[in-house]
Amino acid sequence: MRKILTVLLLFLSPLSFAQEKVSLADIPLKTLDNQTVSLSQYQGKPLYIKMWASWCPICLAGLAEIDDLSAEQNLDFNVITIASPGQKERTKIAKNLSIGIKAWTIKISRYYWMKMGEIIKRANVLGYPFNLLLDKDLNLIKAQPGHLNSDQIKQFVKE
Repeated sequence: MRKILTVLLLFLSPLSFAQEKVSLADIPLKTLDNQTVSLSQYQGKPLYIKMWASWCPICLAGLAEIDDLSAEQNLDFNVITIASPGQKERTKIAKNLSIGIKAWTIKISRYYWMKMGEIIKRANVLGYPFNLLLDKDLNLIKAQPGHLNSDQIKQFVKE
């Protein structure tokens, strides 16, 4: 009886069902100059997304490393960041980015603001920092909470 229950539970567990593809291609994002864009411009290559918040010290500490990773020439994936700040923080960060204050050390050209909620909902983002990997068609294939350094990001994409 115990074996039957175990097999039944395994069969009925959520992991045993095929997951529906979750596309993030159509979610609107804002650039630093307030232009609306979507992720569809990154179609064709896997896309690593670092989700972060302006009030998160761990997130801010890791941005310089993400900047360096995004500048690497031979990556077989794209790298972007998506921030989730409040309006006051957004203005402060945008100002610091535009004048290049060292304390913020963010030079990533692919830096976006998200409309609150949609990516969080679709990707089940549980906190910040949070890492997402999309396939070449911009379907979510992996999500992981916490800080990842450059080597860990490369491994995250590779696996």
